[in-house]
Amino acid sequence: MATTPIQKMVTITVDGISAKVPEGTLVIEAARQVGVMIPHFCYHPKLEPDANCRMCLVEIEKTPKLQTSCSTRVADGMVVRSSVPHVETARKSVLELLLGNHPLDCPVCDQGGRCDLQDFSHEYTPTMSRFTELKRVFPKEYLSPVIETQMNRCVSCMRCVRYCDEVMDAKALAPVGRGTLTKISHWAGNELECDFCGGCIQICPVGAITSRLSMYDFRPWMLKRSETICNFCGDGCQMTVQRKNQDLIEVNSTLGAGRNDGDLCAKGYFGYHANVHPDRLKSPLIRQADGSFATVTWEEALDCAAEGLTRVKTMHGADAIGGLITARCTNEELYAFQKFMRGVIGTNHIDSSARYGYINGVKALQRIQGTHRWAITFEDIVNADTVLLVGTSITESNPITGLKVKQAIKRHGAKLITLETAVPAFSTISNITTLATHHLTVLPGHFDAAVLGLIKSLAEQNLINERVSGKAPEFCRTVIAEVEKISWQEIEQATGLGADHFHAASQTLSQAERLVVLAGQGVLRSLGGEGIVTNLLDLLILTGHHGDQGSGLGVLAEENNEQGALEMGVVADYFPGPSRVGNDSAKTALAKIWGLSLPATPGATMMEMFDQARQGSLKAMFIVGENPVESLPSDARISEALDSLEFLVCQELYMTETAKRAHVIFPASSAVEKDGTFTNSEGHVQPVRNSIEPLGESLPDWEIFSALSVVMDTPMEYAEVKEIFKEIRGIIPQYALLGPSSKPHRVNSDVVDHYLRQGFQEDVHLRYARPQKALTGEGIMTLVLGQSMYHSGKFSTRSKGLLEIQETGMLSLNPMDANRIGVEDGARVCLSNEQGEVTVSVKLVDRIPVGVAWFPEHFDQEIRRLFHLTIDERNHVPCWKTTEVHVARVS
Repeated sequence: MATTPIQKMVTITVDGISAKVPEGTLVIEAARQVGVMIPHFCYHPKLEPDANCRMCLVEIEKTPKLQTSCSTRVADGMVVRSSVPHVETARKSVLELLLGNHPLDCPVCDQGGRCDLQDFSHEYTPTMSRFTELKRVFPKEYLSPVIETQMNRCVSCMRCVRYCDEVMDAKALAPVGRGTLTKISHWAGNELECDFCGGCIQICPVGAITSRLSMYDFRPWMLKRSETICNFCGDGCQMTVQRKNQDLIEVNSTLGAGRNDGDLCAKGYFGYHANVHPDRLKSPLIRQADGSFATVTWEEALDCAAEGLTRVKTMHGADAIGGLITARCTNEELYAFQKFMRGVIGTNHIDSSARYGYINGVKALQRIQGTHRWAITFEDIVNADTVLLVGTSITESNPITGLKVKQAIKRHGAKLITLETAVPAFSTISNITTLATHHLTVLPGHFDAAVLGLIKSLAEQNLINERVSGKAPEFCRTVIAEVEKISWQEIEQATGLGADHFHAASQTLSQAERLVVLAGQGVLRSLGGEGIVTNLLDLLILTGHHGDQGSGLGVLAEENNEQGALEMGVVADYFPGPSRVGNDSAKTALAKIWGLSLPATPGATMMEMFDQARQGSLKAMFIVGENPVESLPSDARISEALDSLEFLVCQELYMTETAKRAHVIFPASSAVEKDGTFTNSEGHVQPVRNSIEPLGESLPDWEIFSALSVVMDTPMEYAEVKEIFKEIRGIIPQYALLGPSSKPHRVNSDVVDHYLRQGFQEDVHLRYARPQKALTGEGIMTLVLGQSMYHSGKFSTRSKGLLEIQETGMLSLNPMDANRIGVEDGARVCLSNEQGEVTVSVKLVDRIPVGVAWFPEHFDQEIRRLFHLTIDERNHVPCWKTTEVHVARVS
């Protein structure tokens, strides 16, 4: 078991104040710890010391010259003076040199009022300058649609360049020129193409790099701020939303705050306008006889919805009604929705977008280790010495978790093994596979075979941990026997990878001290996704890392509150907790707390509800924030199912294709307009705070559920959202504390022992079955719908900032495939299979492997009809993100 070494402490004195700090601490950080702030430009805690600005000079006793505190590390007994006269004189000289070229444009600079140069100038600058030369002037250059540069203001601290390289691993920015003519630019002066994380804007100490979305709109003292949690992916980033009156001005984050530690991604930094698009629904609507919608009062809409739902319940029973909700809602709203469906309507027919794959991961965790949460944290990822990524596309889907992996590699020398579809290719956009010690390119839909290859390699090379062999001999013998039935030829036919690739990777896994495995959408949305995650847990067990401190498996959530959705019981399988619906004691306890009777019949999942609607047994649905018409392929026949309903209530931000089929539409509030909590992938419960008032007559989802329950004569009244959270805490003890848990979830040894004794036998033959051969043929390519780095679902396509970065979808092809087909960048190709054909534009991308065509799922309105839906038998997960197509050039 890996142990954390005890840090040695040393004593240092700064300006007469003594303190003990860890050995190796930089002087500037040691000073900060005793309350002494040393001025600086180039230093930043996230970056390696550079010492190029010389602003942080200090005097160190017994050292003949002044030293840069940002690059000098403490020694025991060190005495530092930061404010003696000759140090102050040195700083004034540095500022005088900087201001000799800096423009006096503070009245029009967006950074005015929060600029380090401005602040230090007020403190240190002499009243007269000795420099009479003309200031440098850089001609105005266009950098990107969302990032503006003013190189006349640049102080050449190189923070932006170093952040892009050291933290993002993107290398999109670089200094051009020499001396006072140095400026920051993109490659060859072209338009910026990068991750658009906003880090260069946030880290710039002056106004040299700013956001074009908010230029000239504000002064810092005009803004009101609120700390909240991002509502895009499952990483759960804390961000500061800044507003002027009711207008959202900008978003940023704070170093040391939240799970993101000051970092954001393109969606978090530039995507906030998706919440307040002009197309927002602002009033309740009722469908008229001619199919049009009429604006009505809340009383009319609630009465209409209550009458329709009550009518269906009276005539056909409660199980003729189903509910579906998005996992982008707060925990309080998710909890209130399932309480409404189970307690007021009286049905377990309830599901959420966690059904799209995340439930596969949670069920595997519960089965093997007895916890529905990770047994690891972001800190464990950073401190791991080996990380295994399987089907994650981590930079696109969970960028901040990706930064933790990059930090483990770049700062701590961790080894990375990637089983990903992307291939190593260097560009100005980060690509996690370029950092891999061992990269195994796996075609979508074949991650199961790659995991089997790793386990087979461990068995063949006798790398199974001896402690595990002694503790669980039958488990080990069974797994070894199963993988022996699979030949390397079958593995290679499924993955394109030979035994040597797996042998090298498995040796690294077996040598790890702290091993972290992360599974993403490529695994979770696959047929047999739960089985693949279970096999990954088998891999952890066989290497001896399962249950060790600092080691474990994490499943990555695509939407921001999928973990919360499972824990609030917003799936047919679970009550809040989550407790299984068949658990009588959980049902009894819940009924007592609610004072309501709970339904006895099992619930139908999302796809089962749509089947029942088409068959006529499901008569009504209540759909909140979900848009299945545009989320699933045409052969899922969602439109047909919804049109078959007698009554449909939708609660939405926008008039979606699903909402157009509703009889009643309630306008909901967005995440920036309400309070509550989100639970991120690792299980941290974090507060969501409203930044602006709800638009128009929209209301938070929980208020609508509460109001509707009153009209339906089964009131679940709450005066404020805190009352709902208090009720949740009474049911789910883990919600007693917000933020990081005092004790992270640990593996339940009794559950693990049961699995190793007999539980594994339940489906071991199915999970270790021979893998399917990858389809090949002349002109056949695997078409993949995947997540773009710049969007999240279709919600983000309402953001003007993100649309400036990526407005439409293009088909990404490897240059070798493009050459074979005879197309270049921007050309049109026809994709065809038995489902139909679609014409799209092409973009050549080196990281796309040969034989794969990739398209962003956010713009799949046309291309979606080429895909075929398959339902996973175990958890009823709809799987459909890959298909085979012929690709031909369009003249």
